[in-house]
Amino acid sequence: MFKNNKYTKWYFNIITAARNQRELEYSEKHHIIPKSLGGSNDPSNLVALTAREHFICHWLLVRIYPNSTKLFHALWGMCNQKNKVQKRYVPPSRAYEEARVLSSKALSRLKTGTINSAQSERMRIDNPNFKLGLS
Repeated sequence: MFKNNKYTKWYFNIITAARNQRELEYSEKHHIIPKSLGGSNDPSNLVALTAREHFICHWLLVRIYPNSTKLFHALWGMCNQKNKVQKRYVPPSRAYEEARVLSSKALSRLKTGTINSAQSERMRIDNPNFKLGLS
C-alpha cells in the first residue's frame, strides 16, 4: 500500500509517536490510510494528531503519492480552510506554495482530461451558437 521511501518512514514515525503520546489539549483526527486510498473510519485507522502534525502528515502523503489529485486537494484545503472549531496550523510559505502549485496542476489535468474533453466536444456539437462564435 505505502511506498517504501523516506517520506513513508517519516509519516509512520509521526503516527507511531502520536499513538504513544499523552493526552492532547487540542487534536485533529487523521486517517492513517486516507479514505481516498481505501482507508476506513475504523478506529484502528484513526489517530489524534496536533494541528501541525496533521498538516505535515498530509504534506508527506502528497510526496508519497505524487499522482493522487485527492491528496493534493486535501493539502490545499488544509492551507486555506478555516473555521471556528479547528485551530488550523499556518504552514510555512514553501509548503503553501507547493500545495498551491500541486492543486492547480491537478485541477488543470482534471479540466483538460479525456472525460471533460469529450464532454466539451459534445457541448460544442450540440450548441448552435458555437458555430456562430457566440459561445
